[in-house]
Amino acid sequence: MANYKWPNVYPSIKDLSGVVATNSVTSCAYVGEAEFGPINKPTFLSTLKDYTNTFGALNSAKYGYAGYSLAVASESINSHYFVRVVKAGEVDAHEADDAKFGARSIPAKGQTAAEDSTGYYVEEIQSVLDKEDATGLFGEDKTQALMFVASDPNNLKVAVRLSDSTINENKAYPFTGITYAPANDSIDNDQYLATIEGVDTRVIEDLKVGDMIEISRILPKIASNQAGIYTVESIHVPSEESGESGDTPSISFVYVADKDETGALVTPETVTSGKVSKFPDANQRTIQVDVLQTIGRITTVVETYQFCTLYQAKDNYGNSMYIEDVINGSSDYVNVYVNPNMLKDLQEDEVLEATLSGEIVFLTGGKSGGKPSSKELNAAWDLFKDRTQTNVSLLMNSGYVTKENVSYANKMIEVAEYRRDCFCLLDMPITETEYEDAIDWRKNTLSSNTYRAAISSPWVRTYDSVQGRANFVMCPSAFLAKLMGAAGDPWHAPAGPNRGIISSSTVSPTGLTQMYNPEQGGTLYADNQINCIIRDAVAGYVNWGQRTLQAKPSALDRINVARTVIYIETILRDAARWHLFENNTPYERMQITLQFSSFLDSILAADGIAAYQVICDNSNNTPLVIQNNQLVIDIILTPVYAAESIILNTTITGADASVTVSSSAN
Repeated sequence: MANYKWPNVYPSIKDLSGVVATNSVTSCAYVGEAEFGPINKPTFLSTLKDYTNTFGALNSAKYGYAGYSLAVASESINSHYFVRVVKAGEVDAHEADDAKFGARSIPAKGQTAAEDSTGYYVEEIQSVLDKEDATGLFGEDKTQALMFVASDPNNLKVAVRLSDSTINENKAYPFTGITYAPANDSIDNDQYLATIEGVDTRVIEDLKVGDMIEISRILPKIASNQAGIYTVESIHVPSEESGESGDTPSISFVYVADKDETGALVTPETVTSGKVSKFPDANQRTIQVDVLQTIGRITTVVETYQFCTLYQAKDNYGNSMYIEDVINGSSDYVNVYVNPNMLKDLQEDEVLEATLSGEIVFLTGGKSGGKPSSKELNAAWDLFKDRTQTNVSLLMNSGYVTKENVSYANKMIEVAEYRRDCFCLLDMPITETEYEDAIDWRKNTLSSNTYRAAISSPWVRTYDSVQGRANFVMCPSAFLAKLMGAAGDPWHAPAGPNRGIISSSTVSPTGLTQMYNPEQGGTLYADNQINCIIRDAVAGYVNWGQRTLQAKPSALDRINVARTVIYIETILRDAARWHLFENNTPYERMQITLQFSSFLDSILAADGIAAYQVICDNSNNTPLVIQNNQLVIDIILTPVYAAESIILNTTITGADASVTVSSSAN
């Protein structure tokens, strides 16, 4: 307890100013195909240029609409996560019709690998070391390459450079406690050159002639310039006849010593610390591998692996120096595999001369991956389930839907329900946009009932400025995402002539695959939860609806209310985490009430909600709740409703009628 006996001012501060951290950034998630790039990995992108640099060109015929969807959405949104999916490969790597992943064989003896050996399946590359028939990758009838380099993930942008990194000292490792005694002396000017024979040496495994010993610290009486690197010239192995122990071989080496003040030869008594280097076996070199990446016109080194061997070797720490172990699993760009057939007759001067040329070899010859199945595309959405890894608010359909298959859309909804912080934008199949077909498909195929998703129809005819073609049909979900990004706050309806005009510099709208009259549009919208894109006589091409897939009439059957509730719940859920493991006291509950009310006040001021109430007191935190280590926070929200129907009443009266005229003309 504080001592207040002495008259003074004793200040104290209670921090009740805690605020709720907001995040109003709209971020999109995509799962689809691309020309090249990282596989099965959510990759963050800010712009369309980021996409083309990382995943290649836009081409709907080969890679679908995911890239085009990002191109449209990126005109108002600068946060995207893209997952590229490719076909899972087969075991046989030489079937011409199966998908291959970009790769390049590094030639030996100036020979180039056969054409059918320049690419392998992604799956085979990843698991080849576990296969008993791994040598099958390098059959003598297939390739004369000493080494196989596979690019993963950016095969069209990656190159490698191999060079000889063999030196007398590859890596250094510490040892201590080696004692030496002089054998003979000779004088050379002011320095003495002495050959020292060790008589009491701690065992150093694998030490041999040609190894380097670095003396980094010796006894103080030895001059400092004696520290340095010295070559092992010979090794003395004790014999049983001499009575010497065979467990302590001694070392002979050459070093430079100084005279002391009397002119006598100064000889080290003990090397208290130093380093000994691992040198490869005779006629075997170490290889340096540089990985380079080209972005635009600039090629830069992104990874370097300096000391690698083509044979199984370990350093003195027990770490493998074998090139496959060093690079595979560590590199973000390449995998490397040594051809065991070439190693059988490996002669350094003949085989490695062409390989270790130091020339840059671009990884070409591989294909960018086959078309994935629906199962593979759907499975990739699971990469977004962990909301701590990817911050997304919109899940994009990107045209992946057919008349028979809605598993992709259902998987998106599953992820949204699991995360509870995002909203799904779905597309009507392009073959089902006619009025009756759309109703039948919505009722009998896409039967989802959720406020975390919305569907749009029809598809939009556009002019594709990327490939210069007219009548390019574009999935509607991309335009909805752009509208939501442009609206900014989630409580604004992305529809109507003010916030719903369809436009894009990449794919400019020129028409629709289906035109709905007001009567048809009303049935699609009110009864079947289908948002229609129409051509308005005044505004042009406009999104004319904001229904969610929730069939039950409530405030959550509108996009602006659903996204507002999702947004508020997400922010408050993250804010509530800061109160975990805090004491459930009136003070703690008061802090929560103040923080949450401050945040909701900002939403109220922006017309995001009409009213709210935060309840976190003893009314909902009873003694029983507290004893169960629980804390209850009740949030009551009154949403803001968008005006979707305007009733304009006009009354005509006679000339003798008494009418009150209101006018601002004067």
